[in-house]
Amino acid sequence: TTTTRMLRRITTISTATTMTTTTSAKLPYETFDSWEDGDLGAGFEEEDQHVGTVAGVVALIVGSTVGAGVLALPTATAAAGILPSSGALLGIWTLLLCDALLLAEVNVAIMRERDEDRLYHGRGHSPVVISLSDMAAATLGEEGKLFTSSLYTFMSLTVLIAYISKASDILSSATGLDVSTAAAIFTVGLGGTLCVGGSKVADKLNQALTYGLLAMFLLLVLSGAFYADWDSASWIGSVDAVPSTIPIIFLTLVFHDLVPVVCTYLNGDLKKVRRGILIGSTIPLGMFLAWNAVALALVDGKIGADPLKIISEEVGGAATVLLSAFGLSAIGTSFIGTSLGLSEYLMPKIDDVIQNMDESKEKSPLVRKLYEAMDVYEGKKASFLPSTKRVVAFTSMLAVPLFVAQTFPDIFLPVSTFVGAYGMTLMYGVMPPLMAWKMREQSDLHGVCETKQPSFWHCKITELLPGGQLVLSALSASAIAIAASKIHDDFTHAIGTADLNNVPVAVGLQTVTEVANVLN
Repeated sequence: TTTTRMLRRITTISTATTMTTTTSAKLPYETFDSWEDGDLGAGFEEEDQHVGTVAGVVALIVGSTVGAGVLALPTATAAAGILPSSGALLGIWTLLLCDALLLAEVNVAIMRERDEDRLYHGRGHSPVVISLSDMAAATLGEEGKLFTSSLYTFMSLTVLIAYISKASDILSSATGLDVSTAAAIFTVGLGGTLCVGGSKVADKLNQALTYGLLAMFLLLVLSGAFYADWDSASWIGSVDAVPSTIPIIFLTLVFHDLVPVVCTYLNGDLKKVRRGILIGSTIPLGMFLAWNAVALALVDGKIGADPLKIISEEVGGAATVLLSAFGLSAIGTSFIGTSLGLSEYLMPKIDDVIQNMDESKEKSPLVRKLYEAMDVYEGKKASFLPSTKRVVAFTSMLAVPLFVAQTFPDIFLPVSTFVGAYGMTLMYGVMPPLMAWKMREQSDLHGVCETKQPSFWHCKITELLPGGQLVLSALSASAIAIAASKIHDDFTHAIGTADLNNVPVAVGLQTVTEVANVLN
């Protein structure tokens, strides 16, 4: 599927470990009951097969988690203080860890279903990644798949606005360019490079940015720890401010789009999957706890202040260059993953549109001219240039985010908060428990595997998260509470800042675009 190719491409650009799991051997067992907690690849011929490692999974998760969210974290947590915000980090990490384990549980169960079906037809294990939309379709039906795909597209476009906005701010401060020009340079420069260079260029660029980002992160935390005034640090700020920190923390800690890749990378070995997710998510948690403490000590109680700008203004010189490079690297790694993932998702759909244009070109002169122009480009373009569908995909997905970021240059934090509160909580807070609930429910109804009718509904499910429906309900309720709290805050803010005659309009703008503060 298109989302499968997207996730496989994300894996390619997120880690130096190459995943080439191929096999033509038949499955070693008639059913998967004996593989309750083992490697789905066990018993296969080893020729041309590479089994992933837990270390590779840890590197993948760490490299992907440390990104743009780290820039928004201190600004969002300053009012709460170091200790309350650290508690919020631990709490959200626990919630997201449980959700990640549920995604792995569902993914491996569907992997067993698929390979059971392949065994039934005389074929071997498939190394193709089972995407989030595939998981939603198998557990919640076509409506679940449509919802997941739509939400993914919306979240991707929204976070691209945030990335472009923050990158333009950093470039503008470093070069003196106006924000609008800086936004265009960043978007066209990096987006064009990804469009023309493809996954190979993106892989090398992303690795360089990731390694540089981690090195600069360590340097900033260590130097910041010495530079900060810990005696006057805001250890305990306002506990009432903790709920407002949660959306950004949620966005910062999310890595769940990689869980399907991790499951395929480790051949469905649930013990390794569980260990890789636990270790891989714990390391970024420790990094964010350290960064949050140092950053809040640096801002010296100034609520809403940007610690990076404070260091730059007070130290200057090489520190300014380092901070600009750190910020752009954090934005760049996130931008690359989101852009490639969304473009891979869009290109097959654009293929369908182009095919429809071919069929209807005789009915419209405009459509005919557009189709002929694309046909000429495909026929005359140099080999290194991207295909028409790739150009259209990148142009369509970056044009609107660029326009919005240029129009509202201070939109990074509001948009990041919006995505964390609504998009991420729905996709990675509500959906995993729902999918696991449905899968377990159907499994309990049908019992053990029936050899002649392979389906994970009929197979024994290995539960990675104990507690049954009570725990699943609590996880979903927690995510819904986060979104509900943000809706309440937005509604209250809209009423407080708008004319009562225009409250519905104000609330709509506040909850959908999160730019009320920018507009005022």
